[in-house]
Amino acid sequence: MGSPQWADLGMYLQTVMLLLRAEGLHTCPQMAWSVYRRTVAEVLSPPDRLVLFCGMSIGFEDADDAARHAPTVRAPLTETVTFVGGQSKRNR
Repeated sequence: MGSPQWADLGMYLQTVMLLLRAEGLHTCPQMAWSVYRRTVAEVLSPPDRLVLFCGMSIGFEDADDAARHAPTVRAPLTETVTFVGGQSKRNR
């Protein structure tokens, strides 16, 4: 598969993450690895036809980690989404 199918990888990762969660594990997908693909390639020596697109951390939750319990503030929908072709149900 080529780069047009890279979005399919996100769906695959989500499925793997859900399966791992069902087994009691936690995951964290990491796109930042793609920035360091050359450095990682120096260590792993992958075939030329492979490209590091992302990575994933897999492990057990640290329930004592205070940072994990910090509230996450999300941007309002109006700042992150543009509705095209009519009014959304939210704006009616």
